[in-house]
Amino acid sequence: MRWFWLALLNLASGPVVAEPIDGFDPVGYWKGAIVKDGAVFPVEIEIARNAEGLAASTRFPDWLFYEPFGFEKVIQTSDGLTIIDLLEGDAKLLLEPRFEQLVGTVGDDGRTIHLKRSPPPPRETINRTEISFESHDGTRLAATLVKPLVLEPLAGMVIVRGRGCATRITNTARFFARYGIAVLTYDKRGSGKSEGNCATFTFDQLTEDAIAALEFLADDPDVDADKVGFIAQSAGAWVIQASAERQRSLPNAISPAFLITWIGPATSIVQQQLSSAATYGDAVGLSVSQQNTLAEVTRITVDESLTDDQAFAKLDTIRRTAEQEGWLDQGFGAEDIPRQREDMSRLWLRRFRYDPTQFLQGLGGLPYLAIFGARDPIVPLEENVAALRDAGSEIQVVVRPESGHGYDFDEQDLALSNGSRFWLFEGTATGFTAEPIRFLRDNGFMKR
Repeated sequence: MRWFWLALLNLASGPVVAEPIDGFDPVGYWKGAIVKDGAVFPVEIEIARNAEGLAASTRFPDWLFYEPFGFEKVIQTSDGLTIIDLLEGDAKLLLEPRFEQLVGTVGDDGRTIHLKRSPPPPRETINRTEISFESHDGTRLAATLVKPLVLEPLAGMVIVRGRGCATRITNTARFFARYGIAVLTYDKRGSGKSEGNCATFTFDQLTEDAIAALEFLADDPDVDADKVGFIAQSAGAWVIQASAERQRSLPNAISPAFLITWIGPATSIVQQQLSSAATYGDAVGLSVSQQNTLAEVTRITVDESLTDDQAFAKLDTIRRTAEQEGWLDQGFGAEDIPRQREDMSRLWLRRFRYDPTQFLQGLGGLPYLAIFGARDPIVPLEENVAALRDAGSEIQVVVRPESGHGYDFDEQDLALSNGSRFWLFEGTATGFTAEPIRFLRDNGFMKR
């Protein structure tokens, strides 16, 4: 019996020819788990041969919001194979040849790994198509359309990303498609393969893009146009709120059939910036004075009584002071405070203005699910939940006590009530997947 080490290296490493050891060829599909303190973290590895040797793709099914890792170099030595930096630790695997099992360790913190050669996964009952569509101003947006392979008309969902130059998330689209939903996910303008400039796009442009995506999906012959809605992350909540508000004001327009927000605000953009000055400032360790300065930057930026020159002079003074005091990068992003006079038009608060209050108050019977994190410093919980509660009882609010401004939790050591401990691997908080599925089923958009 010959033992060997398994390793996946970055594609940037030099070409190495990989040869099977004693007739053993690792090419194929391996499925198993990384284990620590009895906790299990599923992993799938597919090894293939190319012109340079062996390459492997790694996928962690529990990571809903991340794509599978791209193919990486696999180096095979006379001693075997070694996996470099698998979940932040080198993985060393020994081969049990009779049953084609790989067993070993990951890093030096007690994690073990067990892989079994398995048949390739069956063909998915979903169809993934790379497409593009035009927004209302002619900008072409690149997208992926994922549909289950069924004969009956489908409900549809458009995924709208949060702030910044975000690209499509096909792993999330595949998740919902497996439950019978047609899902469209697209690169924001100026991001990925989409046209446009993500440094200068405006809130109105993003709203028009989301509406164009909704109309494109509703026009698909496999989709029931009366059952197409939005799911949005973070600042994308404002975009879908504004999209729904605009469509409902137009005669014969396609309106969303439902709204789902993940950690999305229900107050105005300006109010969210003012409120998060304290909660975010606390989270990153800013003093009360520095938090007040964050709020003052918001007030100056949106103050229409100031000329651009006057506003820039005030903001530039604040920027220089924060830089001298050493907290500039903690408090401000590149779009929050100008580095030069020409940056004024690019400030996020100059390009983004919206208040959803009127829309939420007139929501009527539109199904609406909002999921919040109790520890969110960006979208403060109490005032956002209060804004939705005031709007009407038909809005369903879910608060995840373990979450902040994100869907995933970090790996950590946890204690149970009896004093025993267990290891929690990094993953997606359950509520961000289970609650939308329940909501869609309860409202007739998904079969039970």
